[in-house]
Amino acid sequence: MSFRVTQGTLARGVLAGLQTNMKQLQRTQEQLSSGRKLNRPSDSPVDTVNAMQLRADKARTTQYGRNIDNGLSWLSTADTTLGQATDMVDRVRQLAVSAVNAALPQESLDAMAKEIDQIRSGLIQLGNTQYAGKYVFGGTMTETPPFDSTTGAYGGNTSAVNRTVSDDPTSGTVAVNVPGSTVFTTMLDSGTGILDSISSALKAGDVTAVNAQLSSLDAAASAMRSVQSTVGAKVNRLESIQALANGHLDTITNGLANAENIDLPSTIIQLQMQQNAYQAALGATAKIVQPSLMDFLR
Repeated sequence: MSFRVTQGTLARGVLAGLQTNMKQLQRTQEQLSSGRKLNRPSDSPVDTVNAMQLRADKARTTQYGRNIDNGLSWLSTADTTLGQATDMVDRVRQLAVSAVNAALPQESLDAMAKEIDQIRSGLIQLGNTQYAGKYVFGGTMTETPPFDSTTGAYGGNTSAVNRTVSDDPTSGTVAVNVPGSTVFTTMLDSGTGILDSISSALKAGDVTAVNAQLSSLDAAASAMRSVQSTVGAKVNRLESIQALANGHLDTITNGLANAENIDLPSTIIQLQMQQNAYQAALGATAKIVQPSLMDFLR
């Protein structure tokens, strides 16, 4: 049994093939104009899923990068402030030692006391240092000054201001603040603080009392340096995490480019081949399919 192939059947088959070629050509032209091989999920479901996962990973890593930058800014602000505060405390010690070791007139002791009072005021200002409108040394109470400008009393807390810097469940969260009570310890309080006690003793000409405060002053200075060392270690740690995150972000970006973007030279060659094939198919079709009035009447 044989089947008769009519001119209409032949025309429909040829036109269907031309339509398929045209769709492929159109898709390649779209990819070339957009620079992307994924313009819709149907272009490649597997690559689309992969690209979605990579984009989620990129967004997460980018947010970690922002958190690291913010944390480094907090810690750098604290580190700079602690360096200034340490220099000021060292100056207080120089003055106190001079008062103890030299037989100075009361005028000189009074002048030392005034300088120490100014240093205390300066330390209170440092204790109220801000970054981006937030008080660095107030614990989580970042909206109000942690130290009273007159009494020097600490009004903050010891809670940590944390930043999530990686997805590691054990080390991915870093505290980027330093509570002021651990930095300035007992130095600033009016009347009972170390600096006020040294100043009062100098004004009273009591160098023995000044000498008695030196061990407390040294302990407070040591605590301040210890905190500064901890801050420096955290800065180094965050910078290491930042370098890893940047490397991971580069890997993700390359992966996205491979999943979504075209290979330009290859796509141009593919387009040229498809155009040549389409033109050849049109020429062959014109020779094969030559409908006449009798063909349409069958």
